[in-house]
Amino acid sequence: MSWQKDYADKYRTPDEAIKVVKSGDTVRTGWGSIFTTPWALSMALARRAPELENVKLDTTWSLAAELGLLAPGTEKAFTVYDGFAYSRTTMAKMQAKDEQVNYFPIWATFLPLADGPHREDMRKAVRDTDVAICQISPPNKQGFITFGHQLWLMRRFVTHSKIVIGEVNPELPIVPGGDNWMHVDNFDYLVDTMPFPLYDALAGLSETPPEEQEASEVMCALGAELVDDGDCVMFGGGAFPMRIWPFLENKVDLGCHTEVVIPLDLIQKGVINCRRRNIVPGKVSCTAVGTFNKEEEALIDNNPFFDIRDMTTNNAAWYVRQNDNMVALNAPLEVTMWGEIGVERVGMRYFRGVGGQVEMLVGALYAKNGRSVHGMVSRKWSESEQRWVSSIVPQFTYPGAASIPRHFADFVITEYGVASLMGKTERERADELIAIAHPDYREELRQEMKKVLYA
Repeated sequence: MSWQKDYADKYRTPDEAIKVVKSGDTVRTGWGSIFTTPWALSMALARRAPELENVKLDTTWSLAAELGLLAPGTEKAFTVYDGFAYSRTTMAKMQAKDEQVNYFPIWATFLPLADGPHREDMRKAVRDTDVAICQISPPNKQGFITFGHQLWLMRRFVTHSKIVIGEVNPELPIVPGGDNWMHVDNFDYLVDTMPFPLYDALAGLSETPPEEQEASEVMCALGAELVDDGDCVMFGGGAFPMRIWPFLENKVDLGCHTEVVIPLDLIQKGVINCRRRNIVPGKVSCTAVGTFNKEEEALIDNNPFFDIRDMTTNNAAWYVRQNDNMVALNAPLEVTMWGEIGVERVGMRYFRGVGGQVEMLVGALYAKNGRSVHGMVSRKWSESEQRWVSSIVPQFTYPGAASIPRHFADFVITEYGVASLMGKTERERADELIAIAHPDYREELRQEMKKVLYA
């Protein structure tokens, strides 16, 4: 029997297909990407809330939670687990300490650990799946689909799921390189997707607030001085890695090994050409390609310039470190005077998970001539306190967490300068960071430093 016949036989309506979900199941919804969010299937699952109980949903960085799965009345049906918390609804419920939503800290490249002994809890929590639902492209002539331009961990979850439902989206751009292919035989059921105004949800993400404009420009200019011609650059999430793009336009022969944030305009201008990359030369390495409009989707569609790999390979420190002259550019939320870096939460407010930042940072530091650079504006507006607060702090705002230990702290930048922390003592680190703090907070930071470091 040909795959085409099987393909036709697998088609269902979303409501028919989602009937395979039973009470007590674990369901993963387009793990790792807002672009792989299964719109039609998520809404169909939400409609089943009255007849389900104790279904565990892993919605990590998808928008599935926005589609009715956390609506009032779903509390007994669904419990959401999220390892990145992009969804506004998910983050708001975590901030409100709502037990329907739980955040799990994880490095994606640790997922293979679930294959080993003594990992039963981990297998149940982050790997084994009863039902996986995600977007896919239509199959080619040989019956192979792709996950569009956002791979992340979907191959892994398809492989480790009892039942897999693909939501077919003919408008997905296709990135042909790397690990992005899988035969449609791996899917048990198929449904047609539905239109969703995705780019409306992304509107304004990369805009700089007017009150930060001048400080941000100075910070980015300082950051650009730490990037040399021929370097291979990782652009993390957050303001600094995205705002620095125009300040790199005079660089020559940059490479790029990143997770999802890729300056497509620098590729078009020839600044990022990967000619000097010593691994995967001539290509950008990534696990996804972030786009902000349909024009950018057209630019990457069927473009072999992008080598897209599973997160457990692309983001792994052992793989990243093979790039000579690797520079990781990232944005923290808070930095303590000792160099601890927080990227997940400030006080009770969640912002995001670590994503691939920590792994790529470690890979960059182990690389030949590698560097890690964290850039932030020196102060930020606190909604909870209704006042300006320092981004450099004696301790993380309670109950904050150190996403990156101080041993990995390298360069930290604000609009007031560059702090070089690697190899420095505690006192030297504090002095360097206080020197680049906003002037309004320096004396307070010095007094805190004296309490801790001087008799």
